[in-house]
Amino acid sequence: MSSFWVNGIVAVRDGKPYIQLSDEKGIITQLSMSETRQVAADMLVMAARTEADAMIHRFFKSKGLPGEASGELMMMFRDFRHELDMEKAERPSEEEEGQ
Repeated sequence: MSSFWVNGIVAVRDGKPYIQLSDEKGIITQLSMSETRQVAADMLVMAARTEADAMIHRFFKSKGLPGEASGELMMMFRDFRHELDMEKAERPSEEEEGQ
C-alpha cells in the first residue's frame, strides 16, 4: 500500500482552514471543511457497504452456493440501498423549529 497523508492548514490568502491530501508525489487535493466532511462521510458509508457486499460473497461461498447468486443478491441489495438513499430527508421548516 502506498503512503497517504492528511494535513490541516490555514491558508494565508484567505485565513480559512483546509485539508490537504498528499501522497509520496505531493499534494493530491485541497478540500474545504465542508468538502472534507462530505468525503469523510462518503468513505464511512462506502466502507460499511463494501463490507456488506463482501459478507454476502463470503456467506454464499461458505455455503457452497453459486457465485452468480451472490452477485445477484448483492446487486439487489445495492438497488435497495440506492432507493433508500434517494428518499428525501424530511426536515422541519424554520417556523416549525422555532415553535
